[in-house]
Amino acid sequence: MQSLLVMVSVLVGVAAAAGSHLLWMRPSDATTQSAQPGEREPGAYDSALRRTVESRKATTPAPTTEPATTESSAPETTQAEPTTTTTRRPPSPSPSTTSTSSPEPTTDRPAEPADAVAEVVALVNQERARAGCAAVHVDSSLATAAQRHSDDMARRDYLSHTSPDGVRFDERIEEAGYSSPAAENIAMGLSSADAVMDAWMASDGHRGNILNCDITAIGVGLNASGWYWTQTFGY
Repeated sequence: MQSLLVMVSVLVGVAAAAGSHLLWMRPSDATTQSAQPGEREPGAYDSALRRTVESRKATTPAPTTEPATTESSAPETTQAEPTTTTTRRPPSPSPSTTSTSSPEPTTDRPAEPADAVAEVVALVNQERARAGCAAVHVDSSLATAAQRHSDDMARRDYLSHTSPDGVRFDERIEEAGYSSPAAENIAMGLSSADAVMDAWMASDGHRGNILNCDITAIGVGLNASGWYWTQTFGY
């Protein structure tokens, strides 16, 4: 029996200009799981989503756990593929030929990171349209902040809105050149855009960030070594 633990975390901050610093205000809706800048105990402002799917294999023994440093493993805990399907592009048709040799079989693979990132943005705007919100546009500074955080989480093996050296999400966004940070969603272990969006939309805090009609811009980062995802949002 093999199990996979999928973890998702959320942080949202509302910034109000007060001189040259940010004032972070707590959302009025007590049921929304959101988080403000800074590391906090689970359940306060960060929401975590853990989903485990078990599958039986009749002829193979249960594997041992390994830390997640590649696509097939997760840090600290065991991890199994979630029960979601990966969207794959159909293979291009072969050109007409007189050869009688059989074509080489193709192997299905997860979407390339760039394709998966673009698909997440498209899915975000689909959900916003259903909620009556305007579409968000991709901002290069937000995208840079998101990709840097995904790469850092993969490299240093953690999942948090605050880096091990204490850098908060809003500080990362501003350092990348975007002056009005709004919120951040993160996740790991989900190898398709559909899977990670399903997980985020099933969580009140993450969904609240995606469907915040005041947000106008987005950046998405993905590191496929462990499938670390980051969404950064801006006003």
